[in-house]
Amino acid sequence: MLERALDRLNETQRSLVLLKDYEGYSYEEIGQITGLSDSQVKVYLHRARLQLKEYLVKVENVI
Repeated sequence: MLERALDRLNETQRSLVLLKDYEGYSYEEIGQITGLSDSQVKVYLHRARLQLKEYLVKVENVI
């Protein structure tokens, strides 16, 4: 189910979620890796997490 939710994100959002939440990189490190500013990383990651949450809490997606 989590894999399906991640597949719904665009490539940048998916990469940021994986770098931060799976690999454990800091915002600064992610910025260096991706070429984004720290603030861009935070905004994109926040939006990605909102999309994940929206998908994961829907009952029809659980079944």
